[in-house]
Amino acid sequence: MDNFRRFPDPSAMMPVMSHLRTRRLDLRLIIGLVIVLVSALAGYALLSAAGQNTAVYVATTSLSPGHVLQKSDLVLTEVQLGQSQQAYLGATELKAGSVVTQAIAAGELVPLSAVGTAQQVTTTTVVVMLDVPLPEDATEGSTVDVWASIAAGQGVFGPPAVIISGAHIAHITEATGLGASSGKTQVEILVPHTKVAALLEAQANGDAISLVPSRTGKSS
Repeated sequence: MDNFRRFPDPSAMMPVMSHLRTRRLDLRLIIGLVIVLVSALAGYALLSAAGQNTAVYVATTSLSPGHVLQKSDLVLTEVQLGQSQQAYLGATELKAGSVVTQAIAAGELVPLSAVGTAQQVTTTTVVVMLDVPLPEDATEGSTVDVWASIAAGQGVFGPPAVIISGAHIAHITEATGLGASSGKTQVEILVPHTKVAALLEAQANGDAISLVPSRTGKSS
């Protein structure tokens, strides 16, 4: 009998195998708990970031390029901006002498890109007197294209053409006196410096000028 190879007793191996299975189960359980914990922490961090309010300035009135910002023009409002918070004017960014460089509508968050120095202002205000009523959606702060029909004679005009695209309406004043009786409307519009001469020439020549709501919203 001693010449035969002895095999391990299966009953003696069972506790070892059971122990190995238990260790594998414990390891899987630990890994699963770690994954759940990491997911929970990541979700909490995202929710915390999303729910974090940031104090930024909102324009209380329409602001035109060249206007020197005053605190009375703005109101601090707490909003949820997430990662885009750095794109807007916060309480610490407002500096004395800051100038509006792009038109800002009333109630709009003030972009940092729309605030700078007077040297950065690329537009100026020109007053036009209109013989035709403004469209209903051409309001203060809106964007319009300036059309002009060249005066070809007494009461005769050429075909209309766009002379300025994406001008901003800064202010509208209903004409008084003789202007009111003729139904004229005085409108201050913001135009690029490079387009001022063309508009002034059109007015001096007596061309028929109209403002049409723009679909581009960009100055050119």
